[in-house]
Amino acid sequence: MKYDDRYIVELSRAAIFDDTPFVPEESVNWEYIYNKSIEQNIIGLLFTAVSKLSDEYKPDKELYVKWQQKMLETIAVTSRQYYEFLKMSKVVSDDGIKMVGLKGCVIRNLYPVPELRTMGDFDVLINESNISLLKNIFSENGYKVTKHIYGIEAQNKYAFWEIFSVLEEEFVIDPEKNTEEIYLNSLLDGCVYKPEITLFLAHIIIHTGKHYVEKGAGIRNLLDIALILKAYKSEIDFIKLRKICKEQNYDKIYEYIMSTMSDYFNIKIKNIDAKKNTELFMEYTLLNGIFGKHGNVLYRQMALDERQNSHGIERLLFPPVSTLKKRYKYLRKFPFLLPVAWIHRVIYAKFVKKLSIKKMASGIVDATRFSDERMSWLKKLDLIDKH
Repeated sequence: MKYDDRYIVELSRAAIFDDTPFVPEESVNWEYIYNKSIEQNIIGLLFTAVSKLSDEYKPDKELYVKWQQKMLETIAVTSRQYYEFLKMSKVVSDDGIKMVGLKGCVIRNLYPVPELRTMGDFDVLINESNISLLKNIFSENGYKVTKHIYGIEAQNKYAFWEIFSVLEEEFVIDPEKNTEEIYLNSLLDGCVYKPEITLFLAHIIIHTGKHYVEKGAGIRNLLDIALILKAYKSEIDFIKLRKICKEQNYDKIYEYIMSTMSDYFNIKIKNIDAKKNTELFMEYTLLNGIFGKHGNVLYRQMALDERQNSHGIERLLFPPVSTLKKRYKYLRKFPFLLPVAWIHRVIYAKFVKKLSIKKMASGIVDATRFSDERMSWLKKLDLIDKH
């Protein structure tokens, strides 16, 4: 890993722990670090660490001012987002619905400056029996509400909500049981519930691991985990945590993440394989693990299961049932309808997403290239066959 990337990790550590970063031992390419902070969606967060350096080590004035402006823009956007989260959480709570916060909307409050923890959406969990009522509540409050495979989505100009009734995306093994355990073992925090900490961290690790092997996960995922561990380490049941990760086939990811916590964030966890190549893991995170780097809708739809769907363009054109059943529920009961799902997917891309044939073809080529690049990294990390 080159020094500029190492220093990004150091700035990230300093930012989340409200610390002063080490003075760089070598000259750093600030333009590269700035661009990487945008790519990793931690631009405002890193600025807080950069601002603590003495003037002789800071970026040039023009870049520094530009970076500062981006930080202020981040705060403005996330502040408005979170206001919307609190407003709708109270509305939902007043209607007697238990809503459990997941991922960023809970973790943000562990950051020294919560507004610098950016979020693309709010993920929450509710009981399936409340789906219809919640759909009406959001619609009455000016949201556009649509169904998705695991619940509903709600969007207005300020916020996007993913509302789940089952956490099947993460808990592939026995999703109903794990969803119920998280839902029932949650504590009220204001007008939204928070999962019990061991279950919450298990969900975060499995979600992160899923993205590592399927779509890509950036360093922000690791920063979230570091903050959870720092705040709640004494309360976490690590035997149970590891057991859950192992049950879901994410034992290797658990090892990598916990080893990385020790090597880069000075958070020591017992009974972890010290031989894990955390430098390679971090390098993959910084260079090839970014959300959206696949860059096209078709990849998102077709390459959900990298292990079975990475053998050439034909696998992108005609994905197997194991891939498409995650999007088209009818394949679970009627797998012989696979050809119908292929047609369904193309129609969706063409008429809903308004993609031209040229753009779809370009997307397939881009997805194949990205897939091949990432597969080579996963092989090096020994994550190719199992999570």
